[in-house]
Amino acid sequence: MKHFIFKNQKTNNNILAQEIGNLNMLLSEPTAATRHNADFRNRRIDFYFEEDKVFIEGLADIGYTFWLSRTDITDISTNAKICQHILYDSVDVFYSTNKYFDGLTRLYKKSILRIGDSTEPKWATPFDTYIGDDDKTGLYIAKSLVEFKSEIDKLCEAREDGGNYLSVMQVFLERLSKRTDDPILDYTTAAPWIKIMEDEDYLLCSRNDQIRELYLQLKKQYRDLYNRYMTEVR
Repeated sequence: MKHFIFKNQKTNNNILAQEIGNLNMLLSEPTAATRHNADFRNRRIDFYFEEDKVFIEGLADIGYTFWLSRTDITDISTNAKICQHILYDSVDVFYSTNKYFDGLTRLYKKSILRIGDSTEPKWATPFDTYIGDDDKTGLYIAKSLVEFKSEIDKLCEAREDGGNYLSVMQVFLERLSKRTDDPILDYTTAAPWIKIMEDEDYLLCSRNDQIRELYLQLKKQYRDLYNRYMTEVR
């Protein structure tokens, strides 16, 4: 994963905000709070992929969501405007995403998030190219989304071929479903299977319903193993 460098500029681009504002699904949701203590150094974009659509979530900080939209992945023009707005516009009103939480957790998620200090901000992304920090940053991200999803679809097709991988996933599920009286041992024993599972989270984009559902079962078992482990070590 490479790092993309931005200047972290903030603007009040009211024209752009008005142009795409009707796409913000959160405007009709209860406002969590109007607060001014969000740390904008933690600004990020979360992408959730649903077949040929993408949910784009904009956060000013952890727990400070101000944008959520659902568009066609191939709608480069619209997605460019959304990303530009999320990265650079000033916001001070944040919304609850509880209504959408369960649905989003079933989807494949990738993020653009800031790392580093204020003197040299960097943004970790799932893409393999560097993005310039200018008025075309959003456009570059939107184009990269299309290319990225195309590669993910190819990976899914490779796993779907012949249906053989379903039996492999069943083995993974059996391994992750095993429990003893020792939560720490259970978690450490399952670690290699968990690592494989995490590396193949793109399977949530599979067009094979069985593969997607099996992966969600794997996630459920992983969460249970992890929660039991953390309860034991605290």
